[in-house]
Amino acid sequence: MLKAILVDDEILALQLLEAILTEIGGIEIIGKFSNPLEGLESLEAHKPDILFLDIEMKEMNGIKFAEKIDVTASQTDIIFVTAYDEYALEAFNVQALDYILKPIEKSRLEKTVRRISQRRKQPSPPSNETPSLKASFLGGFRLLDHQNEPIKWRTKKVKEFCAYLIHQNKPVHREKIMEELWPDRPLDKASVALHTTVYHLRKELKNHGYHDSIKYVDERYSLSIELNSDVQDIKKVFNQILVQVENVKKVIDLYKNHYLAEEYYDWALEEREQLRKGVTQFLEKYLASYNIETKTDSVSKEAIDKLIEMDPWEERYTIQLVRYYVQLGNTRAAVQVYENYKTILWQQLGIKPQENFEDLIKILK
Repeated sequence: MLKAILVDDEILALQLLEAILTEIGGIEIIGKFSNPLEGLESLEAHKPDILFLDIEMKEMNGIKFAEKIDVTASQTDIIFVTAYDEYALEAFNVQALDYILKPIEKSRLEKTVRRISQRRKQPSPPSNETPSLKASFLGGFRLLDHQNEPIKWRTKKVKEFCAYLIHQNKPVHREKIMEELWPDRPLDKASVALHTTVYHLRKELKNHGYHDSIKYVDERYSLSIELNSDVQDIKKVFNQILVQVENVKKVIDLYKNHYLAEEYYDWALEEREQLRKGVTQFLEKYLASYNIETKTDSVSKEAIDKLIEMDPWEERYTIQLVRYYVQLGNTRAAVQVYENYKTILWQQLGIKPQENFEDLIKILK
């Protein structure tokens, strides 16, 4: 059973909320307060599962009340119950789980209570482990929680905002976020869109067990969750001095597509190009690290194929593939690679291979 504390400076409102919650069931009301200061003391002492909180109160505004709560430590879900809708944006920034307008509809409140109950029944990660997220950026953006469950996106913009925060990997000023994610909207509308997006992302991450997932300090947002990604794995390989075969295979396997190539985010273009260059240089370094006579293994072939896949018009990669087959003694395959390249080059670009490439093939023939 969920434990709840109710805070509202109107006695009738408290009694009505208590009556509706009793009808819904599954909740033990461990305290109700018309004085928010007393409610705050009780909250710190008992740490309930849910706090139902009014906003317009004489002794203390509900938003200010919520700002004093360490929701990470208390694990308390804040539900604002108010007659005023103009505080919704501020409520998002104090990590409220929901915002319910008076007069209260029983079905609306019941839906919120059921959602909290279901989420709290989900198994939590071991207390000695820090739950982490797994992110995939190569191709499309995908995020998995500590149970390998995919994070679902309420909107495409929530998905983009999450990818953007991970991409930045540092606190980002709200104005820069609005400029890059909503460049065509007026400032006031972009601000509303940002607050709404923050609310939905924070809510979804909280549903997966990640509390206090988004920090907002000095008008800057950041994601405060341990995270692993395919891009991090690739960059770790880049930092190693020696180019080892197992790492070459790892990069080839990981680099299925370019960075966020399927998402069409303008802010990702620079990173996409930098990562592409990094992978290209890494594979070229491997292929150049030994004499061509020793490079007849399957990994070398995979490296050349990956380079051609990434840049099919770079002729020197196709020449490398031809030489690979020549070294294997498979002249027929070498000539076929050339013929295929020549056909595609003419069909797509209307040009022929360079003269030195043609001379090489003539010698083979």
